Amino acid sequence: MGNFKLGALYPGAGIIVTYKCSAACLHCCYSSSPKRDGAYMPEETADKIFALLHKMGCRSVHIGGGEPFMNFEKLLAVCESAARHRVAIDYIETNASWYTGEDAAALKLKKLKSAGVDCLLISVDPFHNEFIPYNNIKNLANACRKCGVGTFLWQSRFERVVAQMDESAAHPLEEYERLFGGDFIKTIAESYGIGYNGRALRILERISRNKQPYGYFLKDAQCSERITSLGHFHVDLHCNFIPPSCNGFTADIFDLCGGGLDGEKYINFMSVVSGGLPALFDRAVSFGFIPDGGGYASKCALCFDIKKYIYENTGAPADIGPPGFYEES
Repeated sequence: MGNFKLGALYPGAGIIVTYKCSAACLHCCYSSSPKRDGAYMPEETADKIFALLHKMGCRSVHIGGGEPFMNFEKLLAVCESAARHRVAIDYIETNASWYTGEDAAALKLKKLKSAGVDCLLISVDPFHNEFIPYNNIKNLANACRKCGVGTFLWQSRFERVVAQMDESAAHPLEEYERLFGGDFIKTIAESYGIGYNGRALRILERISRNKQPYGYFLKDAQCSERITSLGHFHVDLHCNFIPPSCNGFTADIFDLCGGGLDGEKYINFMSVVSGGLPALFDRAVSFGFIPDGGGYASKCALCFDIKKYIYENTGAPADIGPPGFYEES
């Protein structure tokens, strides 16, 4: 089995400071929710991660979660750590659930500015609107403008949809379906460009018309380029490298940037690197995995099923997780 080692890291990585969130959005590929544990990236861990990122050439990051503002003092400590290690923060992602008034928001925003943060990404879409009123987004954006903090809405195209509902309340997706029709979720998901992993696989299950037998997805599913991609990778509070589009796989970022991934410790991850999804499938079958006879909506859905089985039946291995991901998906 080959070795996977990183010699450099690209700017723009995502730092997942917590998986706990005030919402449990249907499209969340990280399966964040209020039920996830409240663990938050410690300042000491942030120091180690940002020192490594700077050394490896990654000089800018964005902060995400979960909801980073679930613990503001710890968020501020992470931002201050980034500044100490000369790693710029492009923006902090937030769903605005923490907005309780202009004065309280301004106090937090000014502290973030002092720590070098000058932009928030504020989520706005029907999935978030199940939990957060649109008024929160508008009021937070207004507070940011007054404090000189930049904003951009993700995704701004959905403002006109969300604005048709009562702006002071949250609205379940069923309410949107009654207003816009039964294909609303399918239309909005396709427009969003969702990566179907984690909880978002529930959307794929709902909108898929034709599932395929598992063998269909094993024909050409090498996946090694996806699991080793650095295009939009994340590092979480447990020091895990999270590959873009391959949620549910983990690898310690210090192992990756040090001696590389040990083939025994990271046997599942390295199976995909070396042999693609078929190699991981064969490994799962050796443990008793039986694929769903009803078929799968995508190769990622099959891979998720395999990883979940391995996670639940082989003692939570080092390269599949993190804890809570499969339970909340």
